[in-house]
Amino acid sequence: MKYNKFYISIFSRIILIVFTCFLFVYFIERDDNILTAIFVVFLVLVQIIFLIKYVNRTNRELAEFLLHLQQGDTSVVFSKENIEKTFKGLRGSFEKINIDLKKIRSEKEQKEHYLNYVIDNVKTGLLAFNETGVIEFVNRQAKVFLNKKDCTLLNINSLDAEYVKILNNTKLSESTVIKKTINDDFYFLAFSFSEFKIENKKIKLFAIHDVKQEIETNEIESWQKLIRVLTHEMMNSITPITSLAHAIKRYLKNDDEILDQQEISNELISDIVENAEIIENRSKGLLEFIDNYRTITKLPKPKFEAILVKDLIEKMVLLFEKEITTKQIAIIINVDSDNLELHADKGMIEQVIINLIKNSIEALNEVIDPSIVINIFTDDKQKLKITISDNGKGIEKEKMDDVFIPFYTTKENGTGVGLSLSRQIMRLHKGSIIISSDPKVQTKVGLTF
Repeated sequence: MKYNKFYISIFSRIILIVFTCFLFVYFIERDDNILTAIFVVFLVLVQIIFLIKYVNRTNRELAEFLLHLQQGDTSVVFSKENIEKTFKGLRGSFEKINIDLKKIRSEKEQKEHYLNYVIDNVKTGLLAFNETGVIEFVNRQAKVFLNKKDCTLLNINSLDAEYVKILNNTKLSESTVIKKTINDDFYFLAFSFSEFKIENKKIKLFAIHDVKQEIETNEIESWQKLIRVLTHEMMNSITPITSLAHAIKRYLKNDDEILDQQEISNELISDIVENAEIIENRSKGLLEFIDNYRTITKLPKPKFEAILVKDLIEKMVLLFEKEITTKQIAIIINVDSDNLELHADKGMIEQVIINLIKNSIEALNEVIDPSIVINIFTDDKQKLKITISDNGKGIEKEKMDDVFIPFYTTKENGTGVGLSLSRQIMRLHKGSIIISSDPKVQTKVGLTF
């Protein structure tokens, strides 16, 4: 049976101290052995000191080793001379811990290096800074987008004023897009950010994307759709105008010779006048079409003011009271709070609501039990939302992608301006408009501010 040498050594020292104490008692009782008793007391004190030093030495070795581990220093080696003699196997256990910690640290460093490499080489710029503007992290692509490729960035205030404004003013879950030319390269930079805490420090992490390709692709598709609609509308006017002009020309010429006044009958003059009136009417229609185009491409800047949303909606509904009553439309307004406010251009938002209510009323022609439901509420991100739903004929799935194209319309007498104009207005308010439709069941338009 093997005994732990540390315990044996401690036990032996204690026995020796006890024995020495007995000696002290023995000599102190003899008056002629006072000096010997004093010497024995000295021996007891020396033995106690050596016992304390012995125990402390082991504790110190252990404490020093654990302190090194706590500080992440895995290069320290457990004392072979002092420890192995007293704690059999302890040195081996600690060395195994040391090896494991070295392995874990090595793996952590490799993963960290890999992660840093990936982050530094992604096409998305990443910039993290604290509440005082001190930059905690910035990758290579962010430096390119911020035009600081070869600079050391310490604080966001060292950036261009335009960037500082965006980094300070962009709100959570929002995105800011700017056009920027950097070293002869043109970018559409989209800034979005999230917040998190490390201990008590609040960190803002910005992601910066170049969305030029996406924007250009969407622009091309939008232009192609717009040109298709413009071509269709203009051809509808120009073709009959050309045909009628050619007809008038035929009335007044015979074999390339202009007719004499005597050859022009009253009936022929009447036909010419009729054709000229048709040409005039179609020309006016074309001018009106062009004027509508100017309307949606030159909207003024919004003049923001506080608006009580419920009052605004109720007033807009009153404008259509006659039609609503005539068609027996049930209209329901649900609102989270009578005091919900919206900061917007009142005239513009009124125009959007008018367009949407008008569309719903027109969609309810020949519908049994027609109804319009208007909901006003704030979502879980505290954004104000207005939804207008109806149970009208709706929009077919294949036509949904085209409803916001200027002059595209699914109605016989529609101009195709309303929804396009509404989306432009919502964008000026940094909001959005979306449409979903299940024909003859529910069509819903949602406005998010």
